[in-house]
Amino acid sequence: MTAHSAYVVEEFCKLCDWTYQVWLNHRELFDNNPRATELQASIAADTLSRLSTISHEYALLQVTKLHDPVVVSGQVTLGIEYIVKYGAWTPEIAEKLTQLAEKLNKFAEGLRKVRNKALSHNDLAAILSSATLGGFEEGDDIQYFSVLQEFVNEVHAEVIGGLWPFNDLVKSEVAHFMAALKP
Repeated sequence: MTAHSAYVVEEFCKLCDWTYQVWLNHRELFDNNPRATELQASIAADTLSRLSTISHEYALLQVTKLHDPVVVSGQVTLGIEYIVKYGAWTPEIAEKLTQLAEKLNKFAEGLRKVRNKALSHNDLAAILSSATLGGFEEGDDIQYFSVLQEFVNEVHAEVIGGLWPFNDLVKSEVAHFMAALKP
């Protein structure tokens, strides 16, 4: 038995799944799209470029929100740190969740500056410098979501029972969307 209720854990799992879905939606629609070159040369290129930026920034923001401190401006946040710190886990589960959280935090650390300087605020110095504010190596995002899935599965199994698989239907939904765009 842990300190987290089934309701809190389910809401946490939903947040992680939503983050996965928006990331995967962006990846499938813009990064892995076999028609990307064709669309970038089309009359819709400018609109698609804006949509790509919106989608990318939103996905990054969702990832960084999962890594918020437990308390922000006097309000408790539901994220990875909250789940780890206040779960009253057995020592074995606490150790496993802590190790997974450390892996997840390494990825999120590379995004924190971009969140604080560009995604959540319009930092004047950052805007004027035009410097790159964050990033990650190719494939690190895929690894992040693999570890996040493992983290979510551990938490869900321990509190509710069973796994909480992320929603992969996004891939077919994007394929249907792309088919609808064909002339």
